[in-house]
Amino acid sequence: MAGNVIVIGGGVGGLTAAQELAERGYTVHVYESRPTWGGKSRSQPVPGSGTGGRKDLPGEHGFRFYPRFYTHVIDTMKRIPSPAGGFVVDHLRPTTESAIALVDRGTWYRFFRRQVSRPFEVIAALELFFQELDFDDQDIALFTAKILEFLTASDERRLGEYERMSWWDFLEGDLYSTNFQRQLRAVPRTMVAMDPKRGSARTVGGISMQLILDYADTGVSNDRTMGGPTTEMWIAPWTAHLATLGVSLHAGVSATSIDVAAGKVSGIHLSDGTTVTGDHYVLAVPIDTAIGLLTPAIGALDPQLEKLRLANPDDLVSWMTGIQYFLYEDVPMVRGHTFYPDSPWALTTISQPQFWRELGLFRTRYGSGEVGGLISVDVSDWDTPGKYVGKPAKQCTPAEIAHEVWEQLKAALNGTGPGEETLTDALLHSWHLDDDLDFTSSPPTNTSRLLVHPPGSYDVRPEAGTAIPNLVIAADYVRTHTDLASMEGANEAGRRAANAILDRDHSTATRATIWPLVEPKQFHYAKKIDRWLYQRGKPHAFEILGLRNAAKAASWLRRLEQVAGIARIDDWLDEHVRLSRIARGILSFLGLGGSA
Repeated sequence: MAGNVIVIGGGVGGLTAAQELAERGYTVHVYESRPTWGGKSRSQPVPGSGTGGRKDLPGEHGFRFYPRFYTHVIDTMKRIPSPAGGFVVDHLRPTTESAIALVDRGTWYRFFRRQVSRPFEVIAALELFFQELDFDDQDIALFTAKILEFLTASDERRLGEYERMSWWDFLEGDLYSTNFQRQLRAVPRTMVAMDPKRGSARTVGGISMQLILDYADTGVSNDRTMGGPTTEMWIAPWTAHLATLGVSLHAGVSATSIDVAAGKVSGIHLSDGTTVTGDHYVLAVPIDTAIGLLTPAIGALDPQLEKLRLANPDDLVSWMTGIQYFLYEDVPMVRGHTFYPDSPWALTTISQPQFWRELGLFRTRYGSGEVGGLISVDVSDWDTPGKYVGKPAKQCTPAEIAHEVWEQLKAALNGTGPGEETLTDALLHSWHLDDDLDFTSSPPTNTSRLLVHPPGSYDVRPEAGTAIPNLVIAADYVRTHTDLASMEGANEAGRRAANAILDRDHSTATRATIWPLVEPKQFHYAKKIDRWLYQRGKPHAFEILGLRNAAKAASWLRRLEQVAGIARIDDWLDEHVRLSRIARGILSFLGLGGSA
């Protein structure tokens, strides 16, 4: 018989665990410290901004981004009914293009997504990020060689070696030109909210491969955004669906402490003065909160949780948050996301109402009727001085942050010639900065900091199922295939937490589905060779042959297709190593197949 489960935290991880367990007959209670649901994914309406029967202007923690490799979140959306009919997944809208905008040049470049037909056209897909940016050929050649090195590296090498170094060190960032180094620093932040000098090569590299392959593998439908405010489109239908499943939702109540007795959790004290007990407990709170709740008594029961308890959260997390600009008129710009690689604050933007057309005119649904457009911005670098206020974002007032970001956007998008202005001050109605930032103290604080996966951080991250028999964890810092602090990572963690409870109860119910990240199968045999090298203490084949040298890398790339077509090498490898044609070409050139 299914038991009683206490879930602490009502973000994506906690709600996912609640749904998976409720669908399998468990009695579930979810407690959330905020008055609203969804955690960092929730909408943040601007209080009092809606008049005349309109909804308040829709603020957010940041814009919503659902790339191709998001499988867990999408599967959950497919199972949540929409009040408009169909399911929540039907509210997603594909983006068909992207852009790069340069603050220092006052120019921006639009590019369309395209689908490639051969595995190594991933090289061509990389050019999407480099077009018209005047990068040195040797920079591009070296970077591309390093990308292919990562794609052909075994999982064992990634965990044992690349987890111990930063993405910057893996890419050998100091060898590139100053112009290209700026791109290397910016792109991981704008795409996956991580500093390449802080994030491990394993994590930043793995997610970067997924994003690159999104452009190279699935054509125009890989990157999606939400067709309306997140809470309206997803979170509210989700909590309504959970209620129909019998889940009890308790908002505005946080956990203050966790009791343990007889080797397991015996109860959780709440901020309203009550103590709740259950058969199982799901901890689904941010990493800062989790570390604060862990006690020596808990650490004594689980050495992995003790590692997390003793970790300094400041070493593990960083800030990424958003600001929305409400405009008198809509400025669609690009049908997708725009990246600002030379922005001091690592900005990414999307003009949202163009994806919300099925809701009707923006000004008739939200605000006072004056606002017709909305640009949502993610700010990923809070430690670099701004170009206009001269201070890092962490040292600014909300008004200074709004001013700096707006000026950076204008500098990048407005061009240098007459009549080229995209954004003007006259367009700006108001702005909304993430509610999770607290400016009542100095310096300000962020209650929703993100794990940035520094080198070695995998060692302190827990599994969803802890060594404590009735405690599981459903949060985006859990060890997952996704391996990224994100909605997808939290959803996968929630599924893993639910499965751990099912396993402990010896339940006959089906387990929640878990999907691995997928890379092109054409690299399978190259990875197999690298596993053989790694197990014998050898470097990756690229390192053995000195392909760190940009000139050699350029020569190798030019010859790649030629090598794949040399019949004698094919014949030799057919006889000795049964590999796919393209893998044979790579391995032959690298000298791993012997000479013909």
